[in-house]
Amino acid sequence: MKAISQNPATEEILAEHELEDLDSAKQKVYFIKESFLKFRKTSVEQRCEIVRRVGEILEQRKIQLAELITKEMGKPISQSISEIEKCKLACDYFAKNAPEFLKPEKVQIENTETYIEFDPIGVVLAIMPWNFPFWQVIRCAIPSVLVGNTVVLKHAPNTFLCAKEIEKIFNEASPFPILKNIFVAEKDIEKIIEITDGVSLTGSTRAGKSVGEIAGRNIKPVVLELGGSDPFIVFEDADLKKAVELAVRSRMINSGQSCIAAKRFIIHEKVYNEFRNAVAEKVRKLKIGNPMDKVDLGPIARRDLLQNALRIVRESILGGAKVEGGRKIGDIGFFFEPAIIEQGDINLPCFTEETFAPIMPITSFKTDEQAIEIANKTDYGLGATIFTRNIQRAKELAKYIEAGNVFINQLVRSYPELPFGGVKKSGVGRELSRYGMLEFANIKAVSIAL
Repeated sequence: MKAISQNPATEEILAEHELEDLDSAKQKVYFIKESFLKFRKTSVEQRCEIVRRVGEILEQRKIQLAELITKEMGKPISQSISEIEKCKLACDYFAKNAPEFLKPEKVQIENTETYIEFDPIGVVLAIMPWNFPFWQVIRCAIPSVLVGNTVVLKHAPNTFLCAKEIEKIFNEASPFPILKNIFVAEKDIEKIIEITDGVSLTGSTRAGKSVGEIAGRNIKPVVLELGGSDPFIVFEDADLKKAVELAVRSRMINSGQSCIAAKRFIIHEKVYNEFRNAVAEKVRKLKIGNPMDKVDLGPIARRDLLQNALRIVRESILGGAKVEGGRKIGDIGFFFEPAIIEQGDINLPCFTEETFAPIMPITSFKTDEQAIEIANKTDYGLGATIFTRNIQRAKELAKYIEAGNVFINQLVRSYPELPFGGVKKSGVGRELSRYGMLEFANIKAVSIAL
């Protein structure tokens, strides 16, 4: 079997890579386990220096790496540059704050000296997706490494060139081997989980169920980030101009292929028509084309994902919805015309599935209770957006939204400072912040009798 790197804008095959057999991958895991035994003895300050160096290399090679992202998965080049810049930001943040995050905590218990320390657990298996091929790895690997763990990276097959660059960067930054790629078939993942010490997956619900089951069977800590179907709620008193601008930006970023993109637009009936018309006007003006140029949208990353987007549009039409756009563009490349879907049943796939494409389903509501009911009518619970000038109202409603992140009058986004993750079928565990860093730490109590 082969992994194939294909430019989704031109359909050119960039490279092919033979998947390795299980024995070869296991040898890499055992190698990185041996390295862990040395690496765990380094100080937090030494690890911080390695992470700062990773950030410096990312900054130095920013344009080269961004071009690789764009060629492998079709993201507009300006967004690829932003992705590398965000990786650098995360490296700097965690390198600065890790000593405080990992400092032993004293506990007052009579006649003892007692403290809690945070030790590494070993080798973390990172199973990462293609849509943010550098950022997803960095946000998992950097906190893990700072705790003192080493990492085995199983990246998406269609972005294996990015995976190779990531390994090179970590090797260049560290005197110890701390990150190693494996290129194995899905059927071999179970055996890799059995010999690693924790697993982090960002991917589909199907993959999450499988990995979670295997990890549970082997008593391994797990973090699962499994996507979302984020509601974008606009109340009648919202700043409509801002809401429209950010709605389009949120849904169209990365050509609609982001887990925290707004995916269901829930608009108060008093401003529904105005919102819908303004959104449609902005969408029609979006520039679609070669992602190496200055465009708003590039292609969808793979042919099968394009076909899935076209299926969602077809099923919406058959279900009685009104659809504007939603066609394949051109003969070469996986380009897709953004779609606006309205007057549809909220049980249609455009509302119930995680749509990884620039598809905007819009529905209306009358009351606050109805807005929350529609927002929560999903198997997912990653992020949610509320637009209203009444901040107290928004804070109160945020309590009842079933999501790991609620952003008010702004886009949902991931910050190094904030824990990132979801509820329901959006997954378990958290990435980023101190909470994410401690997911793969042994939180150990030490008590000494006096």
